[in-house]
Amino acid sequence: MTEKMKRVLLIVLLGIAILSTSCSSSKFFTSDVKPFEINEMIKVEPLSFISLIEKGNRGVYNDSISKIANIALNESLETFREKLRLSSEEIYVTDSLDRIELEQEIDFFIREAERNKKKKNHTIEITPLVDSLLSVNGKRFGLLILQSGFTRAKGNYGGQVAKAIGMGVLTGLATGTAYYQNPIKSGSTVYVVIVDNQEKNVTFYNKSIMQDREPTEKENITKQLQNVFEKYFWKKQ
Repeated sequence: MTEKMKRVLLIVLLGIAILSTSCSSSKFFTSDVKPFEINEMIKVEPLSFISLIEKGNRGVYNDSISKIANIALNESLETFREKLRLSSEEIYVTDSLDRIELEQEIDFFIREAERNKKKKNHTIEITPLVDSLLSVNGKRFGLLILQSGFTRAKGNYGGQVAKAIGMGVLTGLATGTAYYQNPIKSGSTVYVVIVDNQEKNVTFYNKSIMQDREPTEKENITKQLQNVFEKYFWKKQ
């Protein structure tokens, strides 16, 4: 993943998380394909991009934490293997240039779905690399998952809370009304895209946002995946 894309993903996550509740999912995007028609999906290796905030509120992509989060993401996904009708096969993209292309194509799907999810009968066309990956493996439906998140170094959160309170006190002295907003301790956004190699478009898109929960913990990610798929593959529990 390029440094520019890492920064963009973190900025998007922070911006959405500020406006979100502790855990929420959005209105999802779908094509004309019904959930029961998806009798099998092949999983494309999920991607995790987690940033560490050590100073102030500026996050820097952390490879080690991202790997820990990715392990938790894959373990969480296994919980839903039967419900999601996942194939025993998986797609791994090892070529560095292809991985960059895959990241860019998933980013395209996310942006297009976010812009058009309220429109009826809108079609998001499948991208070249994803189309090729499914064709080579002889699969109609592919599952793409990207997680973006952040966590804080020890001591950083307390310092930011103290700073926020201090600013609130100063505001109160100046205006007569004291107000401050606690910084978000950590956050995770899980984006899910299902693509259709037969119809050559996106079948399903949704995301789940969770704030003040660690993006590396399996329990949190499992809850996010539950939120993403409910009302589509199964009823809300």
